[in-house]
Amino acid sequence: MLQREIFLQSEADAWFERNRRALANPDFAAADPVIAAVTEIASQPDLAQRGDKLRILEVGCSEGRRLAWLRDSLGADVYGVEPSANAVEQACARGVDARRGTADALPYPDATFDVVIFGFCLYLCDRRDLFRIAQEADRVLKADAWLMILDFFAPTPIRREYSHRPGVYSYKMDYRKLFDWHPAYTCYAHRLAQHGQPGFTDDPQEWVATSVLRRRGDAGA
Repeated sequence: MLQREIFLQSEADAWFERNRRALANPDFAAADPVIAAVTEIASQPDLAQRGDKLRILEVGCSEGRRLAWLRDSLGADVYGVEPSANAVEQACARGVDARRGTADALPYPDATFDVVIFGFCLYLCDRRDLFRIAQEADRVLKADAWLMILDFFAPTPIRREYSHRPGVYSYKMDYRKLFDWHPAYTCYAHRLAQHGQPGFTDDPQEWVATSVLRRRGDAGA
């Protein structure tokens, strides 16, 4: 069975229940690297000149707290995709347009979003789906847009057994490589930190990266 099927059936809800307490941190926004990056992006002159609301999609949005914060603080239109039915229910209760699904099939039209966020979900995706995942993100992004990835990082791909369920694996790699080989994508920022802790670590098993990529529709034209 594919991992996305396992997560859709039960494991996404199990993950949400295990992490419910950590997700309830009321001060999460102050230390959230994605919120910091999106706030900076929202101040860019090209977006301000459009006069339109920023349209943001988070893949792996969990219970939607990050998206709700971005909506309330930036006036953005926010959307989420998440495999946990329980998390989607809570996100919708927060007023987030969240839908149950996975990264390989995004239920949105072409060229919809100014920002697409992968919110710590790619490390659990099936490797056979990575091309499709990149294609879907590129499809729903506007011609000039931003892509953000928060996930485990490794300079060389690593596969580890997932501690919570036999037969499932987590995958660490440089997820920028799904996109920045293409001339339309440029990495503007890439910052390593320690998983679940403030500051840095020398242990490569605990590296987490926040990557900000710019998509330009006219690149290479």
